[in-house]
Amino acid sequence: MNESVTMNENATHQLENHSTFRMEALSLEELDTGLIEKWKQLDLDTEVANPFLSCGFVCSFLKNRRLHQEPVFLVCRCNQSDRLIGLGVFQHVKGTTSLPLPHLLPFRCEHALRNGFLIARGATSAFCSSLLDYMNHQRDWFGIEFPGLRLEQQWVRRLQELSSTGVPGCSFNLRPISHSPVVEMHTLREKDLEANWSPSRRKSIRRNQKRLEKYGNVDFQLISSENEMPAALERFLLVENSGWKKEGGTSLSSHQEDRAFIEEMVAELSTQQRVVISELRVGNNIAASAINLISGREMFAFKIGYNEDYAEAGPGILHEVHLARYVAQNMPQLTRIDGCAKADSYLSQIWPDRIAIGEGLLLVSKWAQGTAQLVSTFRQMKHWAISLLEKKPQQEKSS
Repeated sequence: MNESVTMNENATHQLENHSTFRMEALSLEELDTGLIEKWKQLDLDTEVANPFLSCGFVCSFLKNRRLHQEPVFLVCRCNQSDRLIGLGVFQHVKGTTSLPLPHLLPFRCEHALRNGFLIARGATSAFCSSLLDYMNHQRDWFGIEFPGLRLEQQWVRRLQELSSTGVPGCSFNLRPISHSPVVEMHTLREKDLEANWSPSRRKSIRRNQKRLEKYGNVDFQLISSENEMPAALERFLLVENSGWKKEGGTSLSSHQEDRAFIEEMVAELSTQQRVVISELRVGNNIAASAINLISGREMFAFKIGYNEDYAEAGPGILHEVHLARYVAQNMPQLTRIDGCAKADSYLSQIWPDRIAIGEGLLLVSKWAQGTAQLVSTFRQMKHWAISLLEKKPQQEKSS
């Protein structure tokens, strides 16, 4: 595999033949300050949008949480310049229902809503080739499992192409599961959100907007300044730690570890302009507030809280409507907002676009491929049996 890869015109380095790159697995203790700084640079130069793999996000989480398992960092660097071109954070598992053999899973973090890799612009082919070469020669793991993967990403397609044609014994199996609501900015800039709503939905949103306006002047703003971020975060945490979240103990402020993580993560990402806090305000009060993360040319909806004093107006939904419109009008550098939500989320009612979400399973031996095939066949038989059992009572009832 002698593929030549070059960076974009605005890149600072030119990538050479992929054989000049090295992939290695590092422990947390092996991350030195030099690699940390390269990781931060990769955050700014990434072709793969994923704020949940940014240095500020991952390191803030690892610093403020008790770890039940050590993370495994897969890093790919240029041998000549030592430049970091790709990184992923995983954990070792003895087996799962998808692959009952030792393999890697994305590092378990309940706040990380997307997984995969960070890859430098123009380095996708070099990274994927290095990953396959490394996984094919190491002996610790039979593969890598990616639950909840965005299937449209370039590296996903390229890894599947390379594994099916260039590396014997390797395969990358993809299984679509659902679709997640997003807003593609180019479509929103051509026509407003309302154009995609049903008449009843349009009427409901307008009615709730008027309900909210009865409490005072309604305004929407985004805070991105590093100096203003601490106060904005404090306002968000106050709103988020109210109502049912506070009562159920699920707010960020309910757990000191979570609050410390959020405070440090927001502080770190704000130095790179990679986090914004949005506020839907009514007079001097906040109706809803959210933390949104930025990676590449995308915004990711992360955490939201709303004031239950305005619950009749549906402030959470109104916030997402105002957010999409604000980004379309004021942030031309962004191409998409990823809601990081399930297919049946309330966002599906107001955001028109979708991205495919599924599972990815990279297998690096014939044994692993055979085992995964057996698991897949068993799943199909199980689903067939369940559907048959569900149909049988209906047939008996109709007869």
